[in-house]
Order: sequence, then C-alpha cells, then structure tokens
Amino acid sequence: MTSESDRSQPPRLLRALGLREGIALQIGMIIGSGIFIVPAAIAGRLRAMGPILLVWAIGGLLVLFGSLTLAELSALLPQAGGPYVYLRKSFGPLAAFLYSWNQFFINAAGSIAAIAVAFATYLGFFIPWVSPSRVFFRFSFTVLGQLQTIDFGGVQATAIAAIALLTWVNIRGVKFGGRVMSVFTAAKIAALLALIIAAFVSGKGSGSHFLPWWPSAWRNELFSAFGLSMIAVLWAYDGWISVTLTAGEIKNPERNVPLSLILGTLAVIALYIGANLAYAYVLPLETVAGSPRIAADVARAVLGPFGASLIILGILCSTFGTINGSLLSNPRAIYAAGADGTFARSFGRVHPRYRTPSVAILTMGVWGSILTLSGKYEQIISYVVFGSWGFYALTALSVIVLRRKMPDAPRPYKAWGYPYATLTLVAVTGWFLYNSVVQDTRNAVIGIVLLLVSLPFYAVSARRRKKAGSSG
Repeated sequence: MTSESDRSQPPRLLRALGLREGIALQIGMIIGSGIFIVPAAIAGRLRAMGPILLVWAIGGLLVLFGSLTLAELSALLPQAGGPYVYLRKSFGPLAAFLYSWNQFFINAAGSIAAIAVAFATYLGFFIPWVSPSRVFFRFSFTVLGQLQTIDFGGVQATAIAAIALLTWVNIRGVKFGGRVMSVFTAAKIAALLALIIAAFVSGKGSGSHFLPWWPSAWRNELFSAFGLSMIAVLWAYDGWISVTLTAGEIKNPERNVPLSLILGTLAVIALYIGANLAYAYVLPLETVAGSPRIAADVARAVLGPFGASLIILGILCSTFGTINGSLLSNPRAIYAAGADGTFARSFGRVHPRYRTPSVAILTMGVWGSILTLSGKYEQIISYVVFGSWGFYALTALSVIVLRRKMPDAPRPYKAWGYPYATLTLVAVTGWFLYNSVVQDTRNAVIGIVLLLVSLPFYAVSARRRKKAGSSG
C-alpha cells in the first residue's frame, strides 16, 4: 500500500533491468548497422587483409579498455546518467554539461538519425516505395560556401516512423524497452552468427581471397587511410557506454553494470572479427570494397537470393533494435543534467505513471527525426564520432581523478590494467582526434562548433543556479 509520504514524493526511475537486459543493451547498442556496411569502405581504403583486421582489432581493444575503465566508475557511482555523473564528480559541472549536450544533441541523436536511415534503406529491399530515389521534395541551400541538401522521401518518412514508434515504446516504461532490446539483440546475434558459419561451411569461399595479407610498404597515404578507417571502425563500435547511462535503472548495478560492459564488449569484438573474415573468405577484397551492402552480397553468394533476404531481415532487426536501445539509454544523459539543474529542469522530470524520463525521450525522438533530413549516412557519422570520442577519453581519465579525490570510497570492481589500459585509451584517442582534424578538417570543425554552441545555454543555467542558491 502506498503511504501518504510516498505519494507526496516526486516519481523516480525504477530499477527494472537485470543482467540479461544489460548485456543485451551493451551488445545491441554496439552492433547497429556498421558491421553490415562499413567493412566495404575500409577494404576500399586499406586493400590488404592484415591492416583491415588490425584496424578492427585496435578499435575493439580501445572499447575493451574503455569498458574495463567504466566498469570501475559504474560500480563506484551506479546512477542514471553514467559519464555525466563521473565527469561532474571529477572535472566539475561544465565538463559534465558539455558531455550531456554532445551525447544528447549530437552523438545520440545523430546516431539515431543515421541508423534509422540505414534501417529504411534496407527496408527498401522488400518495399520498393522505400527507396532513396523516391524523393517527395528537395531543398538546397549554401552554408559557408558548402552546398547543403535536405531531402524528404520514402526513406526519411520510414526512418521518422520507426523513431516515433520506438519513442512511444520507451516512454511507456523501461521494462518494456528492455524486453524489446533483448528480443532484437538476440535476432541480430543470430543473423551475424548464421552468416559467419554459412560463409565458412558453404564451400564457396577461398583462403586466397585473404591475399594480399600485408602491403608492400606503409606510405603516408596508407597511414592516412588507416586513420580514416579508424573513424568508421569507432562508429561501428560506438554505443559501448550506453549501459552506464541506465545504471540508475539496473538491479544490483555494482555487479551487473560492470559484467554487462565487459561480457558484451568481448562478444562484439569476436563477432566483428568473425564477420570481416567471413566477408573476405567469400568475396575477393576488391569485390568487398565495391559492395554497398556487403553482408547481403555475401549472404547471396553463399545462400542465394533467399539467404540475402534472411540477412537483410537480420539487419533490419539489428538497426531497429539499436534505435530502441539509443532511446532507452541516451536520454538519461540529459535527464541527469536536468535533474540536478545543470540543464533545463523539465528534462529531469519522470513520468508519474510510466516512471521514465519522458521529456528527455520525446525530445530526443523529435530531434533525431529532424536529423534524418540533414545529410548522408557517412556525413552524419563524421559529426558523431569526432565529438563523442573526446568525451570518452575524458571520462576514462575520471578513474584516475576519482581515485585521488575519493580514495576511501568502496569500489566493488577495480579497473583491470589500471592505469595503463586507461592511458592507452586516452593516447590512441588523442592520435585519432588529431588525425581527424588533419584529414577531415571540415567535419571536425563542424563537430567542435556544434559543441561550442552549447556554452550560452550553460551560462544561463549557471546564472539560474547561482541565483537560486543566493535566494535560498
């Protein structure tokens, strides 16, 4: 029975997610559309199997080092918002605010838009109406001398409809969203495993397709190509922090969040390496490089048209599940900022019936829908990856800072390889960001500008907090 005092309290988030949902969220948020698409672009740049596997392995190790680091932070501070909470404790409210802004308005919303567009594009395999060539209207304009085009057609309409449906699902309750996540994560794992196994047992591949294994020389062009390939790989691994954002809604978070991070990440690395080997085993590298739908092309080569249909169904499950996971986890970044007044208080509201951050979820759904009109898949990726990894490195450094600031706090889990794994993540991320600025300057600058736009909003919220504090 609910007491009078309980009824007078504002509604709070529910701890309704278990280890199964945590692992499903970790795997499901990393495996989106990237592994089904970007290996073709990487093969086109690197042209040798050794560097291709190396760039995927380095990306996986970075994510594993990050997961080991965040596992300690999530056990130390098991609250909704994840990195927002860690950055606020270690570097102060400005760093936490900038993270939430980037995660919510740029990284997560941009990812939702890109993945929803990928979902709609693959749906066009079955429904011709959903085709990039079907454009209802097009609007072009110039910004800083660059031509920008806004399209609205079958792809955009379908992407927006998918976002709207999953926004509703996640407003209805975190347990509902968690069940949807578990179902679609299982489907995407099954699709990838089936493709990998079929590739190697079909007898239609050849070990000669792995050649050349290594380039004859590493010239400057290859180093640049490796750096640009890393952007695509890190996009394919992105989403690895998502489970920490839901720590406030996971049962026994001190145990279940670290386990979800580590076990989920190891599973994804194995699947990604296996998928790349399967693609190259079935098709020569030059064919892989020219394939816009590499997973479907491999399935068609191995299993025929029926196999291609099955793998595209798997891709649809994968992308749909990742959109759901993003709307399940990422609104908690801005919810945490709203709840403690770093951002607008309305974002910190919890729905009185469904016990979800409904304002944050709805806003992300609307903004992600708008971004589906903003550019092509690879263009959105460039904006997202550059901004997000800088904050991932800063969040990793929080482990070192908080060990100094909170030396006696209980730590149910301590980061393996501390501080070397953490510092390796930070150093490689620094190289990656530098290479992005040099090789992809325009998109890097756009990412920085989108972040700096947030500073006036922070100044307003800081002024309000100061005024509220002085009046109290």
